[in-house]
Order: sequence, then structure tokens, then C-alpha cells
Amino acid sequence: MSDEEKKEEGQVPDGSISLEQEIERLKKENEEYLNGWKRAKADYANLKNDQEKRSKELVEFSCLSLFAQWVPIVEHLRQALTKHLPKDLENSEWVKGIEQIYKQIREVMKGLGIEEFLDNTGKPFDPTRHEAVGQEQIGDSEDNTITQEISAGYTYKGRVMVPAKVIVNKKA
Repeated sequence: MSDEEKKEEGQVPDGSISLEQEIERLKKENEEYLNGWKRAKADYANLKNDQEKRSKELVEFSCLSLFAQWVPIVEHLRQALTKHLPKDLENSEWVKGIEQIYKQIREVMKGLGIEEFLDNTGKPFDPTRHEAVGQEQIGDSEDNTITQEISAGYTYKGRVMVPAKVIVNKKA
């Protein structure tokens, strides 16, 4: 092949590639490296997001475990103040103080995302929110309607944490 033919094909007379071909090769190589870097950066961002999500879930699970231990105590205090308080103590200053403490506990719980749900009597039984602890027959109530609430239910950030314990009407 003559030097003229080599020039037309982009080769220099000594057999090496031309400057344009070298530039084109380097551009492709540069683009490959840039795309690899972008993929690695995206992978790292995804990993970081997944790690943050897992950390948040772990903290939430830990909090839920801790809160679940306190809910029965708070529920017993609520029942003591609402269902089992002797009539002669209802207006005592001591009971008013305990009621104030209970109110503060509920406000703290609400700030943490824990809320109680009450007043289930007369509502349809929902197995995702209620735990049936008994059945009774009341003639004028619909079947599977809550007739009594034994204890309140509690949610954590909108999800049921402790179902309300209820008694359900069951027609014969």
C-alpha cells in the first residue's frame, strides 16, 4: 500500500493510526469511563438511601418494642381512672393530680405517634383493629357488632399496635 492510500484510510505512512482516529478512540474511552462513573454514583446514592431507610425502620421497630411495653401500663391507669374509681374519691385533689399525669402521658404518647382509639361500642367488628375476647347475644344489635369495649386499642403512626379488646354480638 502506498503512502497516499494509507493517508486516505486514515493511517499515517509509518503504520500507526491518525490523530483523528486517536481522538475518536479517546472520546469513546472517555464516554465509557464517564458512564461507569455515573452508574457507580447512582449505585452509591441508592445504597445510601437504602441504608437510611433500614436505619429508620430499625429505630422505628425499637421504639415500637419499647412503646408496646408501656401501653398496658397506660391502659391500666386509664381503666383505673375511668372504670374503677370509687365514687367518694372522684373529686379528690389526689385523683385530679393523677388524671393530670395521665393526660400528660397521653400527650407525650401522641407526640411520639401513639394514639388510643376508644368508643368502639356499636361499631362493626374489624379484625384488623379489634380483638374479640367474648361474645354475647343482644337482640337489637346487629351480628358482629361490638357491644362492649374491654380495653382501648392503640395505633403507632396510623398502624394498629395493640388492638382494642371487645365483646361482640353473636346472633344465635
